[in-house]
Parts: sequence; C-alpha cells; structure tokens
Amino acid sequence: MTVCEELGEWVAGLRVGDLPASVRERAELQRQSIAAGRAAGEGEAGPFAVAAPEGPVGEIYRSAVASIAHDWDDYLFMGHTGHSAVPAAAAFAGGDDELALVARVAANEVAGRLGAALFFGPHNGQFWASIHCASAAVAAAVGLGLDAERTAHALTIALYQPPYGMWPGFMGPKTKLLTAAEPAALGARAALLAAEGVSGALDVIEHPRGVLAALSFAPQPGMLAGLGEVWLTDTLAFKRLPGCAYLQSVGEAALAAGVAADEVDRIEIESGWLTCEMEELGAGEDLSAVRVNFSARLSAAVALIAGRLTPAELVPEWLAAHEREIRDLAGRSRVVHEPTLTARTLRGSIEAGGTPALGLGDLLRIRRRLGDTGMRGANPAPAVLGALRSEPGLRRAVAGSLRRRLSGCGGGTIAALDTAALRVTFPSRLRIRLRDGSTRVVEGTEPGSCGAPLAEQRAVVGERLAAAGLGQPAIAAR
Repeated sequence: MTVCEELGEWVAGLRVGDLPASVRERAELQRQSIAAGRAAGEGEAGPFAVAAPEGPVGEIYRSAVASIAHDWDDYLFMGHTGHSAVPAAAAFAGGDDELALVARVAANEVAGRLGAALFFGPHNGQFWASIHCASAAVAAAVGLGLDAERTAHALTIALYQPPYGMWPGFMGPKTKLLTAAEPAALGARAALLAAEGVSGALDVIEHPRGVLAALSFAPQPGMLAGLGEVWLTDTLAFKRLPGCAYLQSVGEAALAAGVAADEVDRIEIESGWLTCEMEELGAGEDLSAVRVNFSARLSAAVALIAGRLTPAELVPEWLAAHEREIRDLAGRSRVVHEPTLTARTLRGSIEAGGTPALGLGDLLRIRRRLGDTGMRGANPAPAVLGALRSEPGLRRAVAGSLRRRLSGCGGGTIAALDTAALRVTFPSRLRIRLRDGSTRVVEGTEPGSCGAPLAEQRAVVGERLAAAGLGQPAIAAR
C-alpha cells in the first residue's frame, strides 16, 4: 500500500467520535483563530479578490490570502496548516459543524506529517507552501464524502505539481500573501477532480522522483506514520501578537518592559539561532507589514512606540506615519545569538521524542544542498554546537535520544512523539538601556504556545477575536 493509499484510508474512516476531547477543542480554537486573522487581513487582501474564482475554491483562496497577511495565525508540529485546513473544511462541509471539525482535524494531521517529512529542505515554517496542497485536498475530500480510493487520488492530484516558492517573493513583497492561497486552491480542485474519477500516481510521495525526494534534502518518511495514535492537532500554538513565531517572545518582552520608546537609548535582543537567522532573511529597504512580521528589531520598535502590537499597527498608513520613529529605534537595536536560548528550543522538541533520523551522510548532504540553493548562511551547525557546549541539559537530551534510537525505542518516526511533553518555543531576552543610564532586562514569554494549558490558549484566542472585532469565543468541545 502506498503512502497516499494509507492516508486516504485513514482520512475516509475518521469520525468525530475518534477525536480526543482536547483535539476537538483545539480544532475549534483553530477555527476561531483563523477567523480573527482573516478579519484583520481583509484590507491587505483586497487586491487579490480579482483572482479568486467563484464557489468554494474562491472562498478558500480569499480566506488564505487574508489570514496570512499579518502572520497572525496558529501553527502545529509541523506547519501553519490553519490557512488551508480551516477554510477548506468550511467550504465543503455544507454547514455541518461536525463534518467540518473532522475535515479540519484530518487536514491538520496529514499536512503536519508532510511538513515533518519535508523539514530538512529549502522551505520551512510558513513557507511550507506544498503542505497546503495536501491540507485542502484532505479537508475537501472529507466534506465531499469521498471514499478511501478517491481521497488517495485527491492527494495524488494535489501533490502532482506542488508549488516551489522563491525566497525573494516571500520576504517582503505582497506575493507572500499567496503562499497558502495558491496551493490550497490547487488542493481543493484536486478533490473535485478526484470526485469525478480523475486519478494520479499513488506513489507520488515516496517515488524516487516524487515529493519527498524533490522537496527535501533529507526526507523523513517515518514522520508520515502514527495516524490516530499521535494527534498533531494537540500541538497547536496560538499567537497573541501578529508576526513570525520566532518573534513572539520578543514582542511580549517589549510590551512587558514598562518603558516608553522615548526613554530608550538602545536595545540588545538576545535570542536563539532561528530568530537571528530570520532577522537576516527578512532584511529589506521597505517598511511593510511583512518586514515587521519577520524582524525582531522592527517588532520591538513598533511595540514600544505604540504600547501594543496588533494588526492595526501594521497597516500601511500607521507604518508610514511612524516610519521615522520606527527606523530610528530599530537602528539602535541589535539581535545577538544566545546559545542557551537555542538550547531551550532544541530541548523542547528532543525531550518529547519523534526526532529525525539523520546520519553523517544526511548532514553532509543538507550542508551541500543549502549551499546549492543559496542558503549556506542558514547552516545551523555552529549554533547547535554552541548550544550543546553551553547547556548540559541539552547534551543529556541528545544523548537520551540517541540511546532510544539505538535501542529501537524511537527516533525517525512521529509515532515516538509525546505531544503532551512537546514544547515548541523560541525564547528571547531584551536588555533595554535607558537614557538615564539604567538597564531593564526582560525575559520574553509565549502565551498560547504549544503545550500551554487549554485555558491559556482560550484566553489568547479570545484576545485575538476581540482585537479583530469579532467578540469573545464560545468554546464547545464537540
């Protein structure tokens, strides 16, 4: 049985009674989270409406463009699946809330696994455009009531021509808003074609010239396992602030500092390697919502100047009115790598299991392919080695992971992932030098992150809905 057939069989057989209570509730929070992001991004998404077709495919397209506009979304292990899973489930469920819930969860589970299988590749994080092909295809297949065979073919059609985005178009320009919209529309159309009997290559994922080989430097097929045993929907994280996940703690620290922008002399932002790397990748001359979303320096400056950080501070008019202040404060800020913070990020995943299966050959190939694709600077080896040297706890976690793998008790498969223990965090520390000569040191927090209590995540989503003008959430774990 091929991967698509296995996925299709599981998706077609999934029922609402199979879903754990926490999965149902987090999937409902995800629906509301995306609704808030979409409402806030409608203004930015306006020009894209001309390209949206009529019917459910167009509805999915419009939603995905708007919800991604300010990076005010949610994400799971591994991928920002909500941009496609939520609107595709709603568009094809015909108003049946339980059917939409099942479709949303099925899409999360399949697309998150695909993201994990492709983790070591040229695209990552929100730029995992190809996972939205699978997400929308699965959600639409559930809504259309496709059987296992037709669902498998919906996936094969969706993944026949997966998008391959280019970094310059993601980091800054408006084209970034298409990241989920185009592949989600493709996935929805794939399900409609499958319903009409169109077929694809059932081995499109694992074929030597298929998805894993083409879109990953070191494919992890074991990450496609564990359906119905490991629920990735339970790893959902909800952002309180608009912006990249790597910058959430930076914005929170700036807001918690209790100082006004005109009191600040300079800022040093201590962060993990991923935040430092994102700062470099997101650099550009223009001042736009996308630039702020991917810059720790700009996000901290906006938060201190406005006293808050919401989508209202990301509209072109606000940024233009405060551009001189933002650039001045950001220019007096710098981002520095702190190995102990990188170590905390790594430990949160390693200690939960489900670590990738990488040999020396894989590491060498990843390094070579990073260079081939113009991403040699993205090589994480120095940062990881620094984290290992600085943090004994991380060394113990890595050693434990290796022991488990050698004993055959985990590693290289998502079935080993303990979602209750998983923590996906990106910590930071702000050292704010004030004009009076004093220094304020603030540790960043990440409310609503992966592993946070449901009550905390409800509160975060409630704030998002209120900020988007949609009121407070009414949670019902169905």
